[in-house]
Amino acid sequence: MRRKLWLVFAVAATLGAQTAAELFEKAPPEVDQALRERIRFFYQCHVEGKFRQADQVVAEDSKDAFFAAEKTRYRGFEIVRIVYSDNFTRARAVVAEDTDFMAPGFGKIPVKAPMTTLWKLENGQWWWYVDPNAGKVTPFGPMRKGEGGSSGFSFGGPAPSLPLPSTPQEALKVLGKVTVDKTDVRLSSYEPASAEVTVRNQMPGLVKLRLEYNALPGFEARLERQQLGSNETTRLLLTMEPRDRAPKPAVTVNLWVEPLEQVIPIQVTFAVPPELEKALPR
Repeated sequence: MRRKLWLVFAVAATLGAQTAAELFEKAPPEVDQALRERIRFFYQCHVEGKFRQADQVVAEDSKDAFFAAEKTRYRGFEIVRIVYSDNFTRARAVVAEDTDFMAPGFGKIPVKAPMTTLWKLENGQWWWYVDPNAGKVTPFGPMRKGEGGSSGFSFGGPAPSLPLPSTPQEALKVLGKVTVDKTDVRLSSYEPASAEVTVRNQMPGLVKLRLEYNALPGFEARLERQQLGSNETTRLLLTMEPRDRAPKPAVTVNLWVEPLEQVIPIQVTFAVPPELEKALPR
């Protein structure tokens, strides 16, 4: 009886004050605020051209990479999304940078390009850092050093076969043509359930897909295919094998699209057992 009451109060509190996703997936306010302050400082230094000051928030093991990287001044920036991991000690920050895109044959085109930076929490502070295996990060995804000592960079894996745009407008349209047929899915929290999301590539070339989400016992998300050619589709398969009848927190499955660095969040919620549904306040 006590367990039943505990479950009822837990579900009622979750549905009342905030959503399950907000309760279970959002970082503590002080953690999120601290990271956002560091991100704003880092990018504001790039807006003002004060790159030496930006070094104040760069991790010690990434300073050489930061010093060697090409420095770009931005006209402005906006924090679009932060995805936390490792118990809120690691984060991927997607920031829209007001900058210029070099389109072949057209020169500079003003764009707000999404860029992903990595941050880690150490000694009570958030630090910008570089994954040594990720290569050079660009608006079109990571670029790695060429083979055989080449000084150039190439996209990791098969190069996206994107045709050259014929107009500046077409050059911009290439930044985001991967879609899903739904962004909200509801599964059961007390019996086996499954659902699928159709992913379509409307780009004129190859894209790579990958998933990020917080682990939940019994829940799995997987892609049938991790690469899509032009006008191809695949399925994102979502399954739940509950281990008990307790309510489950919502899960956000982030679908990452490379080389666009596009993130498509898919919200997965879980229906509670009928006996608990009846006990909830109306």
